[in-house]
Amino acid sequence: MATRNRFFVAFSAVLVASVSFAGSSAYAQTVPAPVQTVPVPVTINYTFDIPLAKVTPNPCTNGFTLVSGTAHLALTATTSSTGFQLAVQLGSTGNGIDVSPNGTPLVLGALPQYLYDSELNATTTFPDGVPEYYERTLTANDFLIRDSLFETNDSYVMNTTFRMIFSNGLPSVPVLESVEVACE
Repeated sequence: MATRNRFFVAFSAVLVASVSFAGSSAYAQTVPAPVQTVPVPVTINYTFDIPLAKVTPNPCTNGFTLVSGTAHLALTATTSSTGFQLAVQLGSTGNGIDVSPNGTPLVLGALPQYLYDSELNATTTFPDGVPEYYERTLTANDFLIRDSLFETNDSYVMNTTFRMIFSNGLPSVPVLESVEVACE
């Protein structure tokens, strides 16, 4: 009887071991290999057209210019396998007229209007993904040139510097830091 019990215990041990091995090899065969996927780039565009009206100091005449037109602001955020990229583009067009410090138009004879143009482009890449906080100082370059066939010697440039803060990839309202004007 003892031999029979030993035989039963040995048979049970072999049966459990074979079921365990069979189960684990069958399991290993049914698990698919991991699939390598390449993330599809995701791009979000924010685009705004904003009416523009501002009085700027004119360093050439020691007066002021009322600029009116349209500002086009485009913010692009792209997330891909290479990280996060943020691009800011600002372009403005319009015209300007000579005005007093309070914005009242001046009549100075035959002086034509100014043609106004502005541009700013900046791109920043973050290889580690979307930053929680990011701050950048940007400068927009404004150009004011008389719409004239003759040289008027009062074209000028205005550089507007502002700071933008981004939280988790989203921009806040820009903060004006400085304005510099120079006669060309």
